[in-house]
Amino acid sequence: MEAVAKDGQTLLDVAVQEYGTWEAALDVAAANGLSLTQVPAAGTPLQLPDGAKANRVTAEYCRTNGVSPATAYDSDGTRLRIFGEEFTREFT
Repeated sequence: MEAVAKDGQTLLDVAVQEYGTWEAALDVAAANGLSLTQVPAAGTPLQLPDGAKANRVTAEYCRTNGVSPATAYDSDGTRLRIFGEEFTREFT
């Protein structure tokens, strides 16, 4: 399986989008020969390994609702959070 990185997506964002958990980012990084901290360019194809840790509820929510997490930055370039308020209300 494969995903294409979107603008602003880190490997953690892709892992949450595809597997529903940030923990799968380790497997995604390894499958693509990347370090966990590398940020793929928009449009980069990423291999999604079978057997990565998954949270099916969150992954299904992302698929069903078209959620594509991308790490937000403030005006100083500091990373904020990956989901908006609507996601927080859904899962609290």
